[in-house]
Amino acid sequence: MDIQNEFRIGMRKYIYSVSVISNTQSNGRKNAITVSSVTSISINPPSIIVCINKKSSIHESLVLDSKFCINLVNEEQQDIAEVCSDPNRINERFKNIEWIGDKPPIMKNALVNIICKVDKIVEYKTHSIVIGLVQKIKNSEHKNPLMYQEGVYKKSV
Repeated sequence: MDIQNEFRIGMRKYIYSVSVISNTQSNGRKNAITVSSVTSISINPPSIIVCINKKSSIHESLVLDSKFCINLVNEEQQDIAEVCSDPNRINERFKNIEWIGDKPPIMKNALVNIICKVDKIVEYKTHSIVIGLVQKIKNSEHKNPLMYQEGVYKKSV
């Protein structure tokens, strides 16, 4: 087996929390995609990293100084994660999901909503590493995130 397949198998063993990244383009088009690669980078100033595949629908709209929201999905929102990860359901992402506002769209009932401004973008092979400066955080009363491992969504342990 080649190194890419071994790497894929190894990385699927990690348990990831599931987030939906949302934004609004300058032309008013809204985007939302499901991601699992979100990491805090600094507390001072509060900043976060999200890795975005260059082929994703949101990639081109993440530009310096634009805003986006990281919506940490709660364990009851698996259907939302599925819609936002399916390229064949891109037109459903803002029809059957409750959103608050639009610059950027904020997912209602998410575990956490983290509104960021794009501070830096580092391109690396198939992905871009987007560094966001945290502008605002809204924590909810929900307790458990939706998790993802071995290609399957899971409720928290």
